Amino acid sequence: MKWWQVRFTVPWEAAEAVAAVLHEWPEIQGVSMEGGPRESVKNPEFGEWMDEQLTDSETTDISVYLPETVAEADIRQRLEEAIVRVNAAGVHVGSALDNLNMSLVDESSWENAWKDGFQPIAVGDKLMIIPKWWVDKVEMGSREAVVLEPGMAFGTGTHATTQLCLEALQAFPLNGASVIDVGCGTAVLAIAAAKLGARQVLAIDIDPVAVSAARANVADNGVEQTIVVEQGDLLSPSVDTTYDVLVANILRDILIRMMPQAAEKVAAGGRIVLSGFVTSQEQAIRDAMDTHGFAVEQRLRKEDWVALVGRKRA
Repeated sequence: MKWWQVRFTVPWEAAEAVAAVLHEWPEIQGVSMEGGPRESVKNPEFGEWMDEQLTDSETTDISVYLPETVAEADIRQRLEEAIVRVNAAGVHVGSALDNLNMSLVDESSWENAWKDGFQPIAVGDKLMIIPKWWVDKVEMGSREAVVLEPGMAFGTGTHATTQLCLEALQAFPLNGASVIDVGCGTAVLAIAAAKLGARQVLAIDIDPVAVSAARANVADNGVEQTIVVEQGDLLSPSVDTTYDVLVANILRDILIRMMPQAAEKVAAGGRIVLSGFVTSQEQAIRDAMDTHGFAVEQRLRKEDWVALVGRKRA
C-alpha cells in the first residue's frame, strides 16, 4: 500500500499548535517535526549525541502520512483549514502552504518515521520526558521519568507551553495534593504531577483518542493507582469535588471560557497553572483570572509563550 507523505515548513513557534490540529485527522497516526533554534532546547546532560539531533533554524519541518485513498485536493483543503484555525487562535503560521510537498511512498518508508521527531528532554531539575522507545537508552540520574507514547494525542513534552507547566509544577510542593489536568492530551502533566508526589490526579479530555493515549501512558508509568483518566470537561458529573491544583495547557479562548468552572473546582488557597498562549494574549488571561478570584503569583516565559500560576483567594 502507498501513502501520501505531506511535508511543509512553519515558524518553529507554531509547530506544536499545527501538530495538535493535525492530530485530529483520523487518518494520521503521527506527526513528525524536525528543526528549531538550537538555543531553544537545553539538554546538556545528553552529551554530544543529543547535539547531533539539534538544528539551528527559525522554522520546523512537519511531516504527516495519509492513505493514498485520500484525495490530494482534500488534503490541501484540510491543511488550509488547519492553518486558518491556528492563525485565528493567535499563533502566526506564515505561508506554510507555499512550501508544501506531497509524494506517494511505500508503507515501509513511513511506519516509524514519525518517531524520529521525539527525543528525550530534561525539564527543570526533577523531570525527564522520555519517548517510550528511548527508555532503555537514557541515564536518569536523580530525575523522575515521564514515559510517553505520543500516538495521535497532543503533548510530547517538547513544546514551550508544556515545559512551562512542568516547571511550574516543580516549583511548589505537590506532596499529598489533589490535581486536575484539564485537556490532558497524552497526560504528560498528570503523570508529572503523580511523579512529583500528588496524592490523586484526575486527567480529563474531550477527545476519546487522547483519553486512550493517556490511559496507556499512565499504565506505562505505573501510576494507575494515582491517576484516573476520563473523557469530559469541567462540567462533567465526575468532576464533583475541589482540587488543590488545576493545570490546563490549552488555547486562550478555551482557558477564558472555562474560568468560571475552574474557580468552582479549585479549593480556597489552591493554585491554577495556565498555559497555551503567547505574550500578546496574556492580559486577557490575567483579566479572566482576576475576575474569577485568582491572584497571579508567578509568571513563566519561554520564547513568546507564557504560563501563569495563580492562587485562589480565600
